[in-house]
Order: sequence, then structure tokens, then C-alpha cells
Amino acid sequence: MNPRGNWLLFSVAVALGVFVYLLDRRPVVSVRGGAGTVAAYEPVDPSLVSVVEVMRSNAVVRAELTNGGWRLVLPVPYPAQSASVQRFLAEAALLVPSGWVTAAEVAAQPEGLKAFGLEPSQATVTLHTPTGPWMLRMGNVAPGGTRFYFQRIGAEGVFIAPTNFLAALPAHGSEWRDRTLMDLGGKTPDRISLSAHGRVVFEAAKEGRRWMLRQPLTARADGERIEALLAQVGSARATGFVTDAPVIDRASYGLQPPEAELAAWSGGVEIGRLQVGGAPTNTPDQRFVRRMAHTNVVTVLAEDLAALGRPMVEFRDALVFGPLADVDRIELRGTNHFVAAREGTNWFVVQPRRFPAEPSAVELLLSSIAQLEVAEFVNDVVTDLAPYGLDKPSRELVVSRGTQTVGHLLVGKVANPVGTLLYARRTDEPSVYAVPRTILFNLESAGQLRTWKFAPTQVVSVAVLHAGRTRSLSRETGGWRVTSGGGAAPVGDAMEELMHRLGKWDSMRYAVSDEAAVIRSARVGDVDHEVRITLAPGAPARSLRLRFGAAMGASRIVLAWFDDDPVALRLEMPQGLHEAMVEFLGMP
Repeated sequence: MNPRGNWLLFSVAVALGVFVYLLDRRPVVSVRGGAGTVAAYEPVDPSLVSVVEVMRSNAVVRAELTNGGWRLVLPVPYPAQSASVQRFLAEAALLVPSGWVTAAEVAAQPEGLKAFGLEPSQATVTLHTPTGPWMLRMGNVAPGGTRFYFQRIGAEGVFIAPTNFLAALPAHGSEWRDRTLMDLGGKTPDRISLSAHGRVVFEAAKEGRRWMLRQPLTARADGERIEALLAQVGSARATGFVTDAPVIDRASYGLQPPEAELAAWSGGVEIGRLQVGGAPTNTPDQRFVRRMAHTNVVTVLAEDLAALGRPMVEFRDALVFGPLADVDRIELRGTNHFVAAREGTNWFVVQPRRFPAEPSAVELLLSSIAQLEVAEFVNDVVTDLAPYGLDKPSRELVVSRGTQTVGHLLVGKVANPVGTLLYARRTDEPSVYAVPRTILFNLESAGQLRTWKFAPTQVVSVAVLHAGRTRSLSRETGGWRVTSGGGAAPVGDAMEELMHRLGKWDSMRYAVSDEAAVIRSARVGDVDHEVRITLAPGAPARSLRLRFGAAMGASRIVLAWFDDDPVALRLEMPQGLHEAMVEFLGMP
């Protein structure tokens, strides 16, 4: 024989012997009984159990460990609550007798085992392990109510133990059933359909990372709503198990047709389907649900199924554009036409005039575009755009990334009597929407995007006008001096600090279409205070003209003109900054 083969066989035999030795070395508990008697009791190791069976006079519950999870075999094949089975096994491992009755003492009883409730037994528990079955017969609760009698098959006499283990026994066949309503088996759906009373509410499919509606129309879907629908149904739990019959009277459960039906697919394979029926008698807060994977009927709280009653429109993507990553060009065509473009890391308005754009203003505009929502889906099949003013749109918004057009929106007529909605349509979609007026459509001037922020050293001169008087100051090598209007020269450091604060000032921007009306309403003429600032070449603007109006809370209304832009902007300046300008520049 081959010596190497002999050594291999010998090593295998030793390894098997060690395995059996270790497997059989379970801790043995010594249990004391009356008259100094002692019995040996071996607790079960729950990690070795592969089958659990609990038999009562009227029912049998059997669960088997399959692929790392527990599955019921009896009373019906069904997924089990693995946590409940594991808790039961944990209690079985903790079952340690506190006393025992010898076989002779049992035989001395007039009724023998019957006196302990063991003939017949109240229940039989069988746990299958690699070394054989571990079996217990459950008896009556002992006097005092805190302990009970049981027999370990293969051991003599009757043991006595705390009643904790009895509470872990399943009371009926459904107690260990998995109550998950829709188990998708760990798969992620890429197509779902929702129907109501036999008619399709919507069908949606995932295209890449985005959900799209396929029925009853082709449109962008609200992915978050669809994921929330699946999550809500996935978290719902059965409150009761009604029937496991494969053939049922569908009408008696409100399933002819179902009030709602949800189906999910993954890779073309159906992975889940639910049919929701009517309410059981006297429980209007519940609904019958048929789990088609098991063809059984369960009850579920109606509120857990509320998302299945939503109309198709709630699953449409209400965002006109959505996230706008890496957009580098914004064009508004029609009235108040302008083009803003990113050059490197900076934004500029390049039409109708070129000037640097304020990053915060561009970010607000992009945010407004990205968050623009459809207020109403007006018409999904449009053959004539004229009634909506979309054949000759008053405005068009084009958002681009490089040479790619991310979105192109046409804006038409006012869509409601109060003028808060406008008709709109994306050029790549057939539907007409009503969208709300936002900063996007209130842009009356490209100047609303411009930046006027400057460095203190870029200020060349400042003129203050009030009540027909003018005071002028200019920067010179030695500091600031008064060139007209009299008064003491400002303190250099204070002047530089004021220019620093003014150069960092930002504000909400509103284009002024009716300048005279704003002057009246903001009392600009009453205040009669104006500051003109001249900036050096290289600054974002050549000049700023600021006319101050009335105080408004903690701010002061300002009308501002930049360079030769004819449209004024209505701005808001912190009251503290205005007071500092009065103090250090003089007047009023």
C-alpha cells in the first residue's frame, strides 16, 4: 500500500474522531431531587439545530433551516419568522431543571405520569441535531405557578423547570409565520405596475437610474414616490392569516376585481404581486390582501396600503428640469433676453452686454430652474399649441452643458385668472403644463445677475448728494480728501472699512419696470439721499449710483444703477451699513 495514502486515511479518521468527540462534549447539568437523588440533564446547543417541531393535540408546527433561514413546513409551507424561531431555541438552551422527580416517585403516584400532565402530554418538542433528536414532553404547571413538569425522552423521571420556556412555545401554526406582506427576495425591482378595479393606474420601468412611466402615457416618473410606494408596502405586515386555500371565492374578499393590485418585476421575472380587496366585517381599518406568491389571503391595516390608492398623476415627476449638474450656459430668449455662461470657474453675462455675474445670483437662478415644479398637468396630447400661446412663446429657457442641451422650455400665456401660473412645455415632451411664476420668469433685466462686489482699493471717488447739495471725496496717495462740498476729510481706516463693507454687500435683486412708482412707494424722493461711486479699471463695474428710500424693518430700500444699464434694481441694504455711510461720508 502507498504509505502516503495510509497517512491520509489515518489523518481523516483522527479528524473525524476529534469532531465527534467535541460535538458530543455538551455540558451536563446535575439536577438534585428528593432524598438526595441526582439526575443528569444535557441542555441543547441551538447552533446545532436544523429542524424544530412542536406538536400539540390539535396542531403541528415544523420549521426547517434552509439556506441560512428558517422556513415552515407544517402546518403549511411558508416563510418563517427566523427571529421567533431563534428566540425559541435560545429559551430551549436556557431550559435548565431546578429539580426532578425520580421514576420510582412517578410510579408511586396513583395516576402515574397523568398526575404530571404527561399522559397524554400537553405538547411535544423535537429538535433535530447532528447527534440525533432532542425531545421533550411538556406537562402541567407545578403548584405555585412558577414551574412546570417535563420529560426528556431518554432520561428517567420527570424534571421541574421555570415556566419561561412554556411562554416561548408557539400557541398556533400561524404564530411563527413571516408576516412580511411583499417579500421580493432581496431583488431590486426595475418594473412595477399598479392597477385599481381592473384598470391600470400606471406602469413604470427603470431606465438606467431613472424611472419612466410607460402606461397610460410615456412620461418621466417621480422615482422618490415610486421608491416610497415600494418601501411602504415592503414594511407592511399581515395582521392575520385568513385562508391558505389555493382556490377561493374572490368576490367574498372584494377581489373580483381587486380594489388595487401591485406587481413588481426584476430582469423580466415577476418577483412579487399583491391583490388588495375589501374590509373584513366589523374591522373597517383592515383590508383583505392576497399574496400571490403563496396564494393565501391575509389581513393588513388599511393605512399601510394607503399609497396604493394614489392616482397616476402623483407618480409623475413634477420637476420640470430637476438637478442641473455641471450646467455651463443659461439662455433666456424673448423679452429681456440674456445669456449667462460659465468661463472656467466664473460666470459672466455675455449678452446683451458683457459683465461678471454674481455667483450667489446665478446659484439662485439655477436653483429656481432645478426646483421649478409643474402646478398642473394641463394636456398630455396637444395637437394645437396656439390656445396656450406656445406656438409663438413669449419666452424660451435653454439650459446647456457643453454642446448638449439639458432642457429647453417654452413659456406661453397666463394659465389662470390671477396670473400666478403660465403655460409651458418642454420641447422634448408632448405635454403642456401650468407652472408658477418664479424668479426665473420675473427676470426683467440681465443686470439682476451682475456682481458689483469690489475691493476697497478699487474705489476712486465717492459723491454724496442730498437736498441739492453735493459732497465729493477722492482717493489720493496719502489717503482720502474732500474735493468739493466742504467738511473734514474722513478718517482713512474708517473709510477703508466702510468701502470694505460696501464692497461685500449683497442683496435680493428686483428689476424695476416702473421706476416712478417705486420712487413714490419707497419714498425715495422724500429721503433725497444719493451716493455715487466711481471704480478703477478692472473692477466689476465702472460706477454705482445708489438712491436711498425709506427704512423697511432692519433694512433700507435702495434703487441702484450700474454703469450704463438703463434698468434700475431695487435692493435692500442693512440699516447699519446705511448709517455708517451717513456717518463717514457726511450728509444727510
